[in-house]
Amino acid sequence: MSEPTLLARGYAECADVTRRYGTTYWWGARLLPAARRRHVHAIYTLARRADDIVDLAGPEPGAATGAALDAFEASFWSALADGGSADPVLAAVAETVRACGIPDECFARFFGAMRTDLSRTTYETWDDLLGYMDGSAAVIGEMMLPVLEPGAEARTPARALGLAFQLTNFLRDVGEDLDRGRVYVPQEDLRRFGADPWERRVTPEWRALMAFEVARNRRLYREADEGIPTLPPASRRCVATARVLYARILERIEAADTDVFTARVRVPTREKVALSARMVTAREPMRLVRADRAAAAPALGWVADHPVVLVDDAGRALGTAPKSQVHHDDTPLHLAFSCYVLDPAGRLLVTTRAASKPSFPGVVTNTVCGHPLPGEDLEDAVRRRAGDELGVQVGELRLVLPRFRYRAAMGQVVEHELCPVFVARVEDPALAPDPAEVDDAGWVPWGEFSADVLAGRRTVSPWCAEQMPLLTALGPDPLAWPAADRAELPEAARAVPAGMV
Repeated sequence: MSEPTLLARGYAECADVTRRYGTTYWWGARLLPAARRRHVHAIYTLARRADDIVDLAGPEPGAATGAALDAFEASFWSALADGGSADPVLAAVAETVRACGIPDECFARFFGAMRTDLSRTTYETWDDLLGYMDGSAAVIGEMMLPVLEPGAEARTPARALGLAFQLTNFLRDVGEDLDRGRVYVPQEDLRRFGADPWERRVTPEWRALMAFEVARNRRLYREADEGIPTLPPASRRCVATARVLYARILERIEAADTDVFTARVRVPTREKVALSARMVTAREPMRLVRADRAAAAPALGWVADHPVVLVDDAGRALGTAPKSQVHHDDTPLHLAFSCYVLDPAGRLLVTTRAASKPSFPGVVTNTVCGHPLPGEDLEDAVRRRAGDELGVQVGELRLVLPRFRYRAAMGQVVEHELCPVFVARVEDPALAPDPAEVDDAGWVPWGEFSADVLAGRRTVSPWCAEQMPLLTALGPDPLAWPAADRAELPEAARAVPAGMV
């Protein structure tokens, strides 16, 4: 068989595999010129073959499955080294890798992730799952970049789209993955919502879990959307089609009341055909993307959408972002503060957060917390927030825990903050709470409050609960706690970063 004939046969087989198993990729790729379309089919088929070796082995892959995966990977690398293969599919894949200049390291990461499935069945945290998805999903987006010929800065959105596609697969295929002995939903999320996929039934806990994961998935689609306009017209239509069709699987999951156990959720072929036709005739495919449900950020109802200061693990400022855009399932670390306000008698002002707040609604907590504005001194931010939220004028203000940090989740919102803690004194105990922020506020003897929290008799916010043992270790009288050195504050809280005001 001549080389051109072998390649033609290989690409034909790849197209057939994509049409039968990767229908969303298939319909999206139809909008590409034939010369580039075949590369999408080749990349998909390579991934499909490796995935099938692992998945078809069932819940206990065994040594034979590992050997089969090793052999397939070796055949792939040989095809690259030799510039071809007797296997038509691998010959086509090798031609695609060569023609598009896809880096070898992408495939090394991909096969590494496939090998993980031979031994790992659960993932403790979202970060753990992201580590796996880097090689099984995000890297697929990177492989597609040379095929789609995007503009600059497309790598991050491409990775986000790969992650979004795979998370959609994970949510749709929970039942099938259970049959293989695997659970891809992070264990920390299952515990948080009290959900158990092994029950294989829809419960209130399962619905709450899936609502959280679907919201997370839609955020990834929105991140990916930023890269679609950078693509040339044909590629833009291709990716936009695949992106909208995949996101519609989430709507089908919701329409099925999150039942991903009984039957596989599918987007009907007629819907795929209709969307592809609209993409062909649309002047601007992004209009259809922006009209998709996943493109709209949820309206969580923030009282004010001020910018917050984003920081790295060392406490250095990275930039700013609106509060509504950084409080989600994977909230980036940012700067905040927490304050305990006491009157001359040593009573603590305890507040109950308004039930309408998107973040920890109705939770009992310490007096006041919030975020400094970019360039705002932390002490000024505490005084501003105490006045706006509670109508109290803070007098003496003292930094006591300069490096407190926490992460906590409730509903769709995760707090992830470097949160220095202050103690303050007021002379006038009169209050004027803002009902948009506070449902209730009152003065409680410090000793009573701290003892109840430490003993578990009073339920408070996660940050207050974590702060309490640290604060009581400073002494029994909050008004006598020693002041911390401001030099111990995170760098972003000590100075105004250039260009951030």
